Amino acid sequence: MNLLAMLVALGAERLLSPYRDAAAQRRLWAALRQRLALPAFWHSAIMPPLLVLGAAALALLLERQLPAEPLRLLYAGIVLFLCLGPRDLADDVQRLRAARAAGNSGEVARLTRLLQMGPEPDADHRSLLGALFIQSHERLFGTLWWFIACGPAGAVAYRLASRLPFGLDDAATPATRSAALQHALFAWLPARLTALLFALAGSMDDSMWAWRRLRHEDGAADWRQHTWAVLSEVANAALDWEDGGGPVLASSLDAALSEVLRMQTRALLILLAFAALLAMGAWIA
Repeated sequence: MNLLAMLVALGAERLLSPYRDAAAQRRLWAALRQRLALPAFWHSAIMPPLLVLGAAALALLLERQLPAEPLRLLYAGIVLFLCLGPRDLADDVQRLRAARAAGNSGEVARLTRLLQMGPEPDADHRSLLGALFIQSHERLFGTLWWFIACGPAGAVAYRLASRLPFGLDDAATPATRSAALQHALFAWLPARLTALLFALAGSMDDSMWAWRRLRHEDGAADWRQHTWAVLSEVANAALDWEDGGGPVLASSLDAALSEVLRMQTRALLILLAFAALLAMGAWIA
């Protein structure tokens, strides 16, 4: 069932991505906080885990109330679709390429900032391409891994855990620190699995060399930033350049952006093949 729900959700996400509005989701969050005027709760460290686990439990409860398998399939597909995004990474990347081609420096700067929003590795491992791979995980792969493991409840949990740190306005509150820690815990294993997907989708030897180098160089690094450094550096190293490799030059940025999207597609196909094997194993058992 999970495989069919994934295919339904991915198809809907690709078709409807241009019409999805991230700002609307932020307004929904603001309205929720306004309706539930409990400042002590919204600023407390217990709020993020309560919100995430409560929403996941509700998603699981609703799934179990559905009497027929087709209804559960439809429910899983809808929930997963709502948890992806808010937009397909390809849409934002194509907008960036179009703005670069038109010489619209203001739009290029805006879209670049948008694509670099989110969790970051330490300063030594930050780059636009690395940020794109992190965005790919946050918009797509992280949610899919949790969906494969735990169904709709897992997708809801990761979606909320990954967005909460950026939906809280006050950076110094216990709630914000708790949300950031929760996100890092939820992302620790899926981010490494996503890095492995990109390695399989590109240059495996180069990506494994980068992974080993990070393990030796960043042994004392903050474990949360190290997670994103692994994803960024391993995926970057996996980029398969037809010209024989070498550093990415400014003139080849469009080619780099296109290759990131191609790698995301290949990594997604590998993940779907893995999900199909799991489905076959469950059916045989």
